Amino acid sequence: SKQLADWGYVCMRFDFRGCGESEGARGLILPDAQIADARKAVDFMLTRADVDPERIAYVGTSYGASVAVSATARDARVKAVIAQGGWGIGENMFLYLHNTPEKWAKYTKMIEDGEKQFAATGTWPRAHRYDIVPIPEHLRGNIDGPSTFDFSVETAAAFRAYNPENDVANVSPRPLMLIHAAEDFVVPAEGSAELFRKAGKQAELFLLSGVDHFMFGEGETRVIHIVRDWLERYFPL
Repeated sequence: SKQLADWGYVCMRFDFRGCGESEGARGLILPDAQIADARKAVDFMLTRADVDPERIAYVGTSYGASVAVSATARDARVKAVIAQGGWGIGENMFLYLHNTPEKWAKYTKMIEDGEKQFAATGTWPRAHRYDIVPIPEHLRGNIDGPSTFDFSVETAAAFRAYNPENDVANVSPRPLMLIHAAEDFVVPAEGSAELFRKAGKQAELFLLSGVDHFMFGEGETRVIHIVRDWLERYFPL
């Protein structure tokens, strides 16, 4: 957001409900709720005199990229979207992350046991962040201290079922930038490829080597130039 502001864009960065400094149940991340939060952010931006109501865009990373795609598809007020490192089909995403029969059995049992507990008691058990999304150890330094590590298993069930691929065609003809690390060990590049295959006109896919899932935080000049060029072409100041 600082880079975008330096270029002259009005930016708002917000925490989803239950995350960071926002109110809400902690560790309960449900796609439809986060899409609603993104729409509320647009509501707020539209109250500001320094925001052109015809020139609002979303920028999202990882899960936020997928939410940005769905939120754009469902909200005509949003005129462009940049989605970095997102996914298209939830089942495929988590099959990639839990990539042995033993890991997949453990992951699916966690969800099945959670569903049984919820049916019996009305409450979901909790799980560690890395039991849901097992980020490799060499990349965990990108997850800062205030981040949530204790999640409801309902989050795992909702993530597995979430398919922004079903929304992406409705972004068109608005500009969509999909950008992904070619070797992404958190979210496979196939996630952005799934979205691109279902996207309509004005969609572009960029795959970059030599960067990781957290490329927007690396200060990589190639990423900066690609995003700047795309913005100048599709969403100029």
